[in-house]
Amino acid sequence: MPQPVNMGISEEDQCTDIWFTECDALKILDSLRMDKSPGPDELLPRLLSEVKEEIAHLLYVLFRRSLDKSSVPTEWKRANVCPIFKKGSRNLAENYRPVNVTCQVCKIFETLVRDRLVKHLQENSLIRESQHGFQKGRSCLTNLLTFLDKVTGCIDSGNSVDVVFLDFTKAFDKIPHSRLAAKLRSHGIDGKLLCWIMEWLKDRKQQVVIRGTLSDRKQQVVIRGTLSDWISVLSGVPQGSVFGPINDFVNT
Repeated sequence: MPQPVNMGISEEDQCTDIWFTECDALKILDSLRMDKSPGPDELLPRLLSEVKEEIAHLLYVLFRRSLDKSSVPTEWKRANVCPIFKKGSRNLAENYRPVNVTCQVCKIFETLVRDRLVKHLQENSLIRESQHGFQKGRSCLTNLLTFLDKVTGCIDSGNSVDVVFLDFTKAFDKIPHSRLAAKLRSHGIDGKLLCWIMEWLKDRKQQVVIRGTLSDRKQQVVIRGTLSDWISVLSGVPQGSVFGPINDFVNT
């Protein structure tokens, strides 16, 4: 396996733990979107929001112990996979994007971890200016605007432009966990935080929500209660989780 380049992060600048308070957990509970679906635990965001004052401290204790012991509850490692149609024939599995619907409580902690990791990457200049994905205030639109501005500038100056487009097929699903661990370590992410991340990825399971197509083929409907058997996930990061995209970004 090719070894990632060490980014030269000093020991004192390494990200080995995250510090958060009960107020941080409460703030995320305040920002929960009510339209999100529950995960395998069947806890609705609306329910968590309505009892936020009562559970904020309990969640803080749970998150702190989970990180300190590098232990992730089994329920947090399970996901309902909803196939989202992309393009082409609806009869081919590769034309669907597998989006994981995971436990809402785990997503709250994932948000705390993600924010700390992004801050670490930014403070140590580990994210290039050309990176628009997974950053606040940047998106596909800002990327296209930057690209268009550069191309039109070259054309106005009488220069030619060559463009190469790359698409990593199933990038989320094919990341080897051992390589991801090495990549995170090379970016100064180590200690109990790295142990927690790898435990979060370990022994994951998922089940597919079976979908049916209506006779007019203009819409799809979930056949409620119809699920596949649980299957083990041996590689990749959960697409649809809060924290997963950061792992995918770091590994590229």
